[in-house]
Order: sequence, then C-alpha cells, then structure tokens
Amino acid sequence: MQPRTATPMRVRPGDAVRIRDQRWRVAAESPFGTASIIDVDGCDATNHGSRARFLLPFEAVAPASPATASSRFVTIDRWRRAARAVLAAAVPRWTSLRAARNATFTVLPFQLEPAMAVVRGEACRVLIADEVGLGKTVQAGLIVAEMIARSAETRALIVAPAGLREQWRDELHSRFKLHAAVLDTQSIARIAAEVVADVNPWSINPIAITSIDFIKRPEVMRSLETLTWDVLVCDEAHALAGRSDRAAAAAALGRRARVVVMLTATPHSGDEDAFARLAAVGDIDGAFPLMTFRRARSDVGLQQNRRSTVLRVRPTTDELAMHCALEDYLRRLAADVPVRVAATSLLTSILLRRACSSATSLARSIERRMALLFAGENEAAGQLMLPYATGDSDEEPAFELGAAGLSDPREEQRWLQHVATLARTATAHESKVRALQRLLGRIDEPAIVFTEYRDTLEHIAVKLQRFVPLTLHGGLTSRERTDVIAQFNAGHARLLLATDAASEGLNLHHRCRLVVNLEIPWTPVRLEQRVGRVDRIGQTRRVHVLNLAAVDTHDEVMKEQLWTRGKRIAAALKTPVPNGALQTDAEAEGARVLTARQLSSESSPGASPTAALLTAVRLPHRHDSNIRAFHLTFVDEDGRLEFETIAGVVADSTLLHLESRAESAARLEQQRALATLMMEVTRWLQLSRRREQAITDALRQRHGRLSAELLQPGLFDRRAERAAAAQTARVEEALANSRDRLYVLERRTRLRCGDNRLLLGIRFLP
Repeated sequence: MQPRTATPMRVRPGDAVRIRDQRWRVAAESPFGTASIIDVDGCDATNHGSRARFLLPFEAVAPASPATASSRFVTIDRWRRAARAVLAAAVPRWTSLRAARNATFTVLPFQLEPAMAVVRGEACRVLIADEVGLGKTVQAGLIVAEMIARSAETRALIVAPAGLREQWRDELHSRFKLHAAVLDTQSIARIAAEVVADVNPWSINPIAITSIDFIKRPEVMRSLETLTWDVLVCDEAHALAGRSDRAAAAAALGRRARVVVMLTATPHSGDEDAFARLAAVGDIDGAFPLMTFRRARSDVGLQQNRRSTVLRVRPTTDELAMHCALEDYLRRLAADVPVRVAATSLLTSILLRRACSSATSLARSIERRMALLFAGENEAAGQLMLPYATGDSDEEPAFELGAAGLSDPREEQRWLQHVATLARTATAHESKVRALQRLLGRIDEPAIVFTEYRDTLEHIAVKLQRFVPLTLHGGLTSRERTDVIAQFNAGHARLLLATDAASEGLNLHHRCRLVVNLEIPWTPVRLEQRVGRVDRIGQTRRVHVLNLAAVDTHDEVMKEQLWTRGKRIAAALKTPVPNGALQTDAEAEGARVLTARQLSSESSPGASPTAALLTAVRLPHRHDSNIRAFHLTFVDEDGRLEFETIAGVVADSTLLHLESRAESAARLEQQRALATLMMEVTRWLQLSRRREQAITDALRQRHGRLSAELLQPGLFDRRAERAAAAQTARVEEALANSRDRLYVLERRTRLRCGDNRLLLGIRFLP
C-alpha cells in the first residue's frame, strides 16, 4: 500500500482540513512511527456532529483555510437552492435544538420543552409525567438525539420493561436515525465472544437498551462499575418507587449519569413515601432538583376525548353464594387470634380480587392455597414459598397464598373446600362472561379486554372462542408478544384479551378505541395504563372505557376505593407551575424547526455549497446593495470546534472596498455572537461541572460500587462482597472518565472565535 500523498501535510489540533471532499477540524493527533492517526470533527452540513479517524499519510489531506476558499457566480435558481440548504442547516443559537430538524415526528412545542431545559442548563434531572399518549418516548428520544448531535462521544443507557426494549430501538431508529443495541444475557455473551477479553460489552454501543429486571442483577451491575453515562432514561419509572432491587439499581445508576430522564404517566400511587423515592432517583446529596413536566391534553390544546362507564352486572345465585362464603371465611380468618395480621391482610386482598375477576380464578387460588397448607411434606410445594415474582407476572404470588391459616387446620380445610366447591359451581354460568358476550355481539369494532389474572384470561378465551380472540399475557416471549400485537393492529382479529403485561408501552390507537376492564383495577395507576393503550396522540375517535362491576360484591367496594384514591392522588400530585419563558421559547423553537424542515425539503441533495456562491438579481425600486452570509465558528482553547452558526451582513454596493468592509462586519458580528454564546453556555457549564464533580465525589465515597446494595447477606457468599471492595482499578477507570469530562468542560469556559467563511452573496440591482 502506497501513500496517496508524496509530501504528507503537517497537522495540529485545531487545524481546519479537507478530507474526502469534506471539511473537518483536527481534534487530536497521535504519532504512530512514520505515520500518524488524527481524530477529526465534522465542519460541513453533511458531516456536522460526526467524529472520524484517519491514518496519515495514507489519506489525502489538504488545508481548508477560509483565505483560500474559492467563490463562483451562479444563477439565481442555483443560489436559492443553496441558500435554502444553508438556512435549513443553520443553528442560530447555542441553545437551539440541533436534532429536531432531521427527526421524524410532528413538532408540538410542549414536546420540545424537556430537551430545551436540559441544553439550557435548567435541569439535569427530568421527570416527564404527561398523560398517557402525549409522546413521552419522543421527548426522551429527542434529549438523547440532542446530546449526540452536540457530542459524538455521548453515551446513553435506556432502562425499560423487557417488553418495550424492541419498541424503543425501533422508535429511536425510525424517528431519530439512531442505532441502539438491546443488551441481555444472549447479546452480551455474543459480543464478549467477538471482542478481546478486556473490552466491556456495555462500552461498545453508544446507546444501550436493557430491561430493569436484567440490569438489577448484582453480576450485571458489577460489570457497569467502570462506566458513566451522559444520559440515563428510565421508562415506566413508577416501577422504581418501591423498596426493591429495581429501585436500588435505578438509584445507583442515576448517581452515574449526567442527565437523568424518567418517564411515567402515573408517577404517584397515593403513597407519599413512594413518590419521594421516585423523585430522588439520580439526585446526589439533594443538590440537583427534579424538573417535572406534567401536561394533560387540555394543557397542550388537545381535546379530551374519553368516555368512561361503569357497567353494573347482576351476579348469579351461585356467584353470590361464592362471594358470601368467601367473606365469611375471611372474617373468620381475621378473628382468629394466632393469625399474623399483615399476612392475613395480603391474603384477603388477593382472594377478594380473584373472586371479582372470575369464579374460575378464585377456585384455582383456593386449590393452590390448600396445596400449600396441606402438602407440607411435599418439598416442591415448600419451594413455592420463596417470592421469585418479577413484576411482569400476571399470577398471584404463592408467598401470600401460603400465609398461615386458622389455628385449627381441620376447620381451615373445611372452609377452603366449601369455598372451592361453590366457586367451581359458579364457573358454569358467570355473569361477567355473559355480559361480555352480549357486548361483543352488539358491537362491530375492535376491542381490548383487560383482566388482572392469566387464569381468568385463559377461561374467558375459551368462553369467547366464537370471536376468535388473541391473547396477550406475561407468559409470552418477546417475539410472541410482538406477533400478537402485529396481528391485532393488522386487523387479523377484532378482540384482544390481555393482562396488565400489555398495559405499558403499547400503541393500539390506530386500530382500537374500546377498552373493557373485566374487574375494577385496584389502583388508578393501573387503570390509566390500560386506557392509555388506545387514548393517545393520533387517536381520531372518541375512546370508550367500560368497567364491569358485579352488584353487591367487593367490586363495588373497589370502585369506591378507586375513585377516592384517584382524588387523593390528584390533590397530592399538583400540576407544576408552567415555566412561561420555556413555553414561549419552545413555541418559537418549534416554528424555527418547521421552517428549517420546509427549507430542507425545498433544497436539492448536496445543495450546501463548498465554495462561496455569488449571484445578482434586478429589483425595481430598490437601491444597489449586497447581502453576504458568513459561516462563523467558535472553538475552545485547544481549537476544537464547539459551535457554528450563520451571520448575515448588509453592505451598500456604492461603498469602496466592499469585500473588506463585509469581512470586517462579519468579524464584528462574530464578536457579538461570541458574547451571546458565552452567556448562553455559562449556565449549562455551571450545572454540568457541578454534576460531574458530584459524580466524582460519589464514586470515591462509594468506592465505585454499584452491586453491593443488591447482594443479600446470608444468601450469597461473602467472598463476593470482599471481591467487590478490591476494585481500585475499576474505580480509577470510572474516575478517569469524569476527569476527562471535567477537562473538556473547563476548556469550554474559554471559547474564542474561529474561522469566518463567506458562504453566499447576493447583489440587488436597481
């Protein structure tokens, strides 16, 4: 292989060069024997935001000095096309969004606000708690895309429920043209087999998507201890409000992220302590307030288009007998002194909810309870007592079903057998099933029926077989789940039966507008998540919600509790006071993005000029004048490109030395732009430096450990704990990342003017 240049060009950091017909600025140069490797940042519209690496002298490199830039005279049509391309790609201010123009989503100003708050330095922790269907994924994706547009070295971690990982990857690619990797056990093993042993699979992909239940594992968290992230996104963040491994993992990851974004339509369940834990994710020593965005449809000018109805169903005689027997048993259980109160309360809640769901569901629960209580010699039954539940389950946990019963085992067995017999009898003619059959027989449009339990789902699937339903539940694999959703949205079935495994992240609004809840959900959070599958932006029809409630049963108690709890949540979760300045700026930014998109669509591919284009046009009743457009750059103290924009200069053609006067005006405009730039960047820099220093301090204080909180003493070998403490090298690697970041931020405090290059010129002739 022979060098392409006989005399290699000497380059230094900060030099503007032309490689492969594109302008780049040298960021770093590393000698390699007689050759060298240069890292460069893109400076043209076609490569802006890109980072590349070239090997010299095997790459043709030429200087790209504005002093030697050529200019040529073109027709007015050619000039207009170039002007549209230049203006479409222009970023007027440092705080202007750079990723929105090329993204594929309908520009709604309220969706720009979180990204603008982050880039303006107003917040580094954001909770997007808009109503279901207002585009929280788009808003979070825009933050990620914006960070990448500003720095090609950006690293993002997206933590979502397992069933939403593929959807996140597709959304990022289709809307922002971002390539993300879904990481789980199999993909990490595959990556590890393809790279050298010292490379961390989590460090390879700039955007990683994983599930909270995978990343919370101690061995997985340990593999992340050398890493920090520019953006951490936690989807369905309400799952992080409890006292669980999920919450502990999210809190640990949040202390490693420069920007933390949490998404949930239902941030408050009525538990103030749980909400406080959610609001603390990513905070460090209380120094980084949470900025909350909570918008209803009415707040953003969208019409509320939902009608909810409670359909009262009269239970059969057999069902009433079952409910009465169950309540008698539970009262007897509560009255038995030796029974543990907490366990009894949980058991009571489960059995009452199962009875409201279906007689079949209750019968199976009673049978499982009898097996757990009276098959103690069966080791397998004993093993069920360990609470393995992952949260995606739509079955009742065996731990609660096996709670201690009456002090007299024989009396306990008699009660359970009696309730089970009545439940099995009631399954023959269930009132809610008949109501469903009548309802579905009268309507001629798609519907989704939700139930809390898979037992009930499987039972009604058989009873509703003539409607050829699809079923969606937590026992399906990711591929099976995707296939079911695709079939329903494609119109291959008009009935979808689902448990709450389908109540997060699905988009069914293009196909369906009717939601039926077989039993009253026990929390407003769950109800809103279910309805949100069809009540979303893009739904063009009125959404109907039908809640089935059996008369004179615990269903009616649940209904009253649901409404009461909903009012309490509404009072506790007050809508944040709108940021008027941010809203106004978002509206202006939305208009600018729409204009840039329009200009981009009107310019031909490759229309952005590589040389200054000049033209002239004759306009009656106008004096002889010139307009010049200059490309201005701003660099840090090492000469690395930090910002670029376009400035216009108007000059009278009658003036002597027009070119020198225009260049002087451009330099003056560049100095003014630098002053504005430093004002805009200072707030962001101050917050970023405080955050980075806090991350560094937290790393030192915790010795870089992420997994220690997730190791359970007594269950795992303490040698793992001792091994986690002996990780000086790991801590040093993580600290090195933060030191590098602080160095970059320090350089940005001393920005200066770079090149100014003539792009366009037009002369107006009278």
